[in-house]
Amino acid sequence: MKHYTMSVTEKELEKLNKVYQYHQVEDKNPYLLFHAKHNDIEILGYKTGKVLLQGAEVTHELVAIKTHLNKEDYAAIGSDEVGTGDVFGPIVVCSVFVNKSEIPLLEELGVKDSKNMTDQKIIEIAPKLAKILIHSLLILPPSKYNKLVSEGYNLNKMKALLHNQGIVKTSSKLKESVPVILDQFCTPQLYFNYLKDETLVYRDIDFHTKAEQVHLSVAAASIIARYAFLVKMKQYSQKIGMKLPKGAGKEVDEAIQILHEKKGNKGLNLIAKMNFKNVTKQDLS
Repeated sequence: MKHYTMSVTEKELEKLNKVYQYHQVEDKNPYLLFHAKHNDIEILGYKTGKVLLQGAEVTHELVAIKTHLNKEDYAAIGSDEVGTGDVFGPIVVCSVFVNKSEIPLLEELGVKDSKNMTDQKIIEIAPKLAKILIHSLLILPPSKYNKLVSEGYNLNKMKALLHNQGIVKTSSKLKESVPVILDQFCTPQLYFNYLKDETLVYRDIDFHTKAEQVHLSVAAASIIARYAFLVKMKQYSQKIGMKLPKGAGKEVDEAIQILHEKKGNKGLNLIAKMNFKNVTKQDLS
């Protein structure tokens, strides 16, 4: 059974409701606008603007839906980052080029925003994506992150520098110029201000909130970046002899205490972002 989720506007959802009006089945789920069955595929239209397709082979139905909605595939570079909300581990930025011809394969693999995927699924498909897609991967380890913080850099400046570097690298591997889509984390004006001292700045960028819904290249970038983050977390965990928790919750507070006792501030500096509240609120003297 394959699953594919796409995001649509309110208008597009209404249009699909009409398209599938003679194929609808009863469903008491209050979050659904419609539930249809067509060509052995189940189509669930959620009021939130998500459309879920499930069945043995969803590609043909997806193509039909795109045709109904006049959604045309196009090539693009997408850039995304992970690790910015995690106390332990690096910040990873990935910039990915997806050609028009590669989109059906990405849809078939179930590419979507990595935040909505399990680590198991990411470990399964990320190596395949990395093998077939032109991309650039940048990893900022905690020790370098901490050094930049001490030099007055904030997180958004670091992200801007990493994204710019990744986009410049990926675009230099292409013969043609394509749209570049970036998940917006600050205003475009501020983004370019962070890059004012850089020699090479890629300027033709489309900034979007929820960019992974705009183009699959951003979702693919988030998956490869997440995979690289997981690999690094595993390496760090093996090196220090304990499993490092992700995020910034209570488990992280406890791990900081244990690690500080074992390795001191010096050891902590190599695997943790030292300016996070989880670290600063603790008495680590």
